[in-house]
Amino acid sequence: MIRPFCFSVILSLCSFAARAQEIEIHSEFQRYNPLGQVVRQDFERNPREVLSPAVPRNGHLTVQVVVTAPPSTNYFLYAGTNPPDTLKVTVYRQHFVPCGTDHCPDWLTEVRMPSFGAIPESIHWMPNQTTRSYIFDIWVPPNVPPRRVRIEALIKVGYWVVAPMEVRVIEPVVPSTAGLPRERNIADVNEPASATSQRQLLRYLYGAAPQMPPEIVHLSDLLQRNAAEDMMLADSIGFRNPLLSFFGWTPFVFPQTGPEWYLRARDLIYRYKK
Repeated sequence: MIRPFCFSVILSLCSFAARAQEIEIHSEFQRYNPLGQVVRQDFERNPREVLSPAVPRNGHLTVQVVVTAPPSTNYFLYAGTNPPDTLKVTVYRQHFVPCGTDHCPDWLTEVRMPSFGAIPESIHWMPNQTTRSYIFDIWVPPNVPPRRVRIEALIKVGYWVVAPMEVRVIEPVVPSTAGLPRERNIADVNEPASATSQRQLLRYLYGAAPQMPPEIVHLSDLLQRNAAEDMMLADSIGFRNPLLSFFGWTPFVFPQTGPEWYLRARDLIYRYKK
């Protein structure tokens, strides 16, 4: 017979083990270092919970998927959608590079599901690593009717750990970007993640065409593409709002502003009604 005290200890140990491996979904502007901390450039006092983000048709939603576990952990990463085959999910592994006194996720490698992972990635380079970082890049085909689609990021470590979110497909359709100039216009990795998005917003405010990256190699390439799609959509619906100009200049006027200011600018565009 297990005594009450012993039983409580066993439950506590099981609970700790269940929390030892975690998978979380964050906005594209929240980069995590190998120790599971947001890099200083992307610090946000009140980061947005990614629970039910809106996405226009023919547009992309990019989210950070962060896996945290003790050293010597092996796992499999999965991406699930319900209903299946409604949206296209491309998964990238992010590679860390030095940024200031820290390490930031930057280079991308596309991976197939399920993807095997281990922590640490290298016992020589990052022996104390507890966190690996992925990108779920979600595209909504133009013919998908407005609806809600469940996306799940999952890891299997002897048991399943799940991070769900619900994508809200909205009515607007992003115009084709085929005719846009292809020119990489990304901020340095040492700058806040939103600095790349700001460049496309300022181009829009000055009446210049958005720029699409020639290829997807860096996280910032995805951010540039997403912001270019936002500006294409804003132009197609005739969106003009003084608040958009305010948001575009906010990082210059208030340098302490967190990188998720751009999400508020995006909200203005997505909620606009002709």
